[in-house]
Amino acid sequence: MAENRITKKWMKNHWHYSWWKYMLLTMISIMGVNILFTMTAYRPPEEKKIELYICSSFNDSMTMHESLWPIFSAENPDQEELTIMNINLSSGDMYAAMQFSTYAAAQQGDVCMLPMSEVKKLSAESPSDAFVDLTPYIESGALDVCGIDLTETTLPKPEGGQGIYGIPADSLYGLMQYGTDPADGVLCAMVYSGNDEHAVAMIDLLIREYQTEKPEGYDQMRDSQKNTQSVF
Repeated sequence: MAENRITKKWMKNHWHYSWWKYMLLTMISIMGVNILFTMTAYRPPEEKKIELYICSSFNDSMTMHESLWPIFSAENPDQEELTIMNINLSSGDMYAAMQFSTYAAAQQGDVCMLPMSEVKKLSAESPSDAFVDLTPYIESGALDVCGIDLTETTLPKPEGGQGIYGIPADSLYGLMQYGTDPADGVLCAMVYSGNDEHAVAMIDLLIREYQTEKPEGYDQMRDSQKNTQSVF
């Protein structure tokens, strides 16, 4: 009759040859818990969150979030989440363009600060297919454009007449504290947002917080950048 006692020698042999089984079981258990948590974790609905994509240059998104979220949440207490992301479309990098196209296809991003060239490209056929017409919000006072020239972003509507489909961000020099040059940028509310009212509130907040006088030496900095780019 075979002896089935668990001895020290048996345990030593067992662990020597079977330790990987327990390691695998532990890893599977941890992955299972993580997947379960991810699937069941609370996510704010679309109408209770705002995604802001800065697509014109570098942006210190974390610091910008720390500055904006307390103000935005105080003014819009029903909103539960603000996400700020940087996608540098102005670099001409193919990966950045693909990244933005992927997010747009997934209908992510409520407010985007886009290069003017991207706005023209997306609105070539019909601006209403890409952007929210901001005219009603400007007329109601919900969006204060503070004398900003809207000529380039006033575009023909498919049904006739014209609409304002973006706010030029050139005068938002306050963004430079996050490493973002506002030149050629346009603030747009994306038509697929599902949270238009608060997207407009975010654009209004960005104007209020970051529209400042042109910093001393700004034009010289821009000229220097252009000269450097022309060399390469």
